[in-house]
Amino acid sequence: MTSTNPLFPLIVYLIAFLSAYLINLKVKLNTAPGRFETIDGLRGFLALGVFIHHSCVWQKYSQTGLWEGPSTYLMIHFGQSCVIFFFMITSFLFVSKLLASKNTDFNWRAFFISRIFRLVPMYYTSLLIIILFILIKSHWNIHVSGDVFFKSIVNWGMFTIYKTPVINDYWVVLINAGVEWSLPYEWLFYFSLPIIAIFILKTKPKIIYGLISLFFIVFFCVFHEVVPYYLYAFIGGGIAPFLLKYTTLAQKVKNIYADIIILICLVLIIQFETAKNIYCIGITTLAFTLIALGNSLFGVLKNKQMKFLGDICYTTYLLHGLILFSVFDLIIGMDVSKGFSATTYCIIIFCTTPFVVLISLIGFKFVEKPFMDLAKKINRS
Repeated sequence: MTSTNPLFPLIVYLIAFLSAYLINLKVKLNTAPGRFETIDGLRGFLALGVFIHHSCVWQKYSQTGLWEGPSTYLMIHFGQSCVIFFFMITSFLFVSKLLASKNTDFNWRAFFISRIFRLVPMYYTSLLIIILFILIKSHWNIHVSGDVFFKSIVNWGMFTIYKTPVINDYWVVLINAGVEWSLPYEWLFYFSLPIIAIFILKTKPKIIYGLISLFFIVFFCVFHEVVPYYLYAFIGGGIAPFLLKYTTLAQKVKNIYADIIILICLVLIIQFETAKNIYCIGITTLAFTLIALGNSLFGVLKNKQMKFLGDICYTTYLLHGLILFSVFDLIIGMDVSKGFSATTYCIIIFCTTPFVVLISLIGFKFVEKPFMDLAKKINRS
């Protein structure tokens, strides 16, 4: 078996599902039940999909020294389309919040505090681990000037919105699998919400929030690459909230036929060479909209274990690359990894999967959740 075999992701999902089940017997996350439970389950599926994608990338890198995408469309979409779905989830959730507050004041201060406390702590934790790994690989030597080293850390601390530099002359993508690229787009959406809210809320945002929003959008467009297809994903994710609020479509399409359509959409998506295609985005939007309207893909997305994996998905997304780097570079060593057969490599990934779930749980419980609770406490006060 190779990592591009369709059975490979299926086995990874089954192992992750079993790991979540066994962990969930002992550990309860005590998270509030989500209003959109199919979305909660979808997030767990997506984070593992990105892990599967980068597992394929790592196999090619360990064999050839080339860091490039997988050779099959299926494995490409486990990376690209999963992130597109993540963008749609972000848009769906926060456009829904705006619509729910249409006739009341939207608490922008609380919104930005919750977003900062949600994204920053785990990201900075991953950044500290990245710096530690780089220093280990550099034998604790600084190969650049102190000024250059400090500036690279600052740029990474800004979520690479301004630049994505190497740190200490080390290519960071080998350590974290380059997952940071999607986070600037998340921040772009969050800072665009005050502008979006002008067209939705009766009580318009204060001018200071509009100015901050405009400044960030201009800054992003000047200093960061803007890929239109990612913006289309946010637009696509914003359709379902209007359908839920202003139509009865959710009751009409919540049936087995919608699940079949979602499945057909997923099959059609992987026929495209890349997710950055307007037709692919359209099909993805249709699948996501049906899921957001309450369809669970034959019950899979409402499963307790999938929702458990969804709760810890942000840590999974940020740390799975670090785990792969630890296994194949720091623990096994690249010289040894290069000699692995395809089957041996897959077995190692299967053995690594439970640790991805466990470490994600630890990150959620001891980094994400405490800061999320702190944000709620601050906002209540």
